[in-house]
Amino acid sequence: MENKNKPKIAIVSLTSCEGCQFALLDLGERFLQLTEMVEMVDFRLIEDEEDAGVKLDIVFVEGNPMTKANVKTLKEARKRSNLLVALGNCAAMGGIPEIKNYHEKTNTIKHVYKYIQGIQNEEVKEIDNFVKVDFTFPGCPINGEEFLKYLPELIAGHIPIIPDSPVCVECKKAGNRCLLLDKKPCFGPMILGGCNAVCPTSRMVCQGCRGLRPTGNVKAMRATLSQMMSDDEFENTTEIYGLRDDIEESMR
Repeated sequence: MENKNKPKIAIVSLTSCEGCQFALLDLGERFLQLTEMVEMVDFRLIEDEEDAGVKLDIVFVEGNPMTKANVKTLKEARKRSNLLVALGNCAAMGGIPEIKNYHEKTNTIKHVYKYIQGIQNEEVKEIDNFVKVDFTFPGCPINGEEFLKYLPELIAGHIPIIPDSPVCVECKKAGNRCLLLDKKPCFGPMILGGCNAVCPTSRMVCQGCRGLRPTGNVKAMRATLSQMMSDDEFENTTEIYGLRDDIEESMR
């Protein structure tokens, strides 16, 4: 039954793995408690009723608009909502699917489909190419704790500000030895923190799934990384999470 007193929320899936939504479900009881603050109008992974098309306070969008149906869903979500939020790296930066934009698409799709006639093979684009995005939860997947932290602000109609702090700060808090000292090409200094440095803590270099910091010195970082990896290796790494376009723009 519709509750007129609670903010109406929807979590919408486009073309995606839905990993960011599972990051929310991984919060378990805390996520369920959070949903008691709102009326969940649409959330495909747990819903038991059809979306009636009512006006929404917040829509969270995960994934890429890869089909005409996806684009229609996205634009309708924008029209219905007061706030539209990008949920994760794919929606915000193109994500892993964007890798195909940098490679010959016809040959690539032949590895997936035997017969390619009639298969839509559009260029991967972030959702802000189609609609206005009010806020972004970065990451691949998102950080569930960060979602819990900022959702109340969004419900109140305020746009949160994620601190302009690098992954390195969290790495240092965790007591990690800096991977750059070992000549491992970690992108941490120029990447927005908030992930608890999960990759460097596992001794895996940061590859930038949360995107560039607003004030990160990309040119200086690129010069440092050039001593640890070839241009091709750098380019290939920046393609993984859709970081390449943003770096190229910042270097102009």
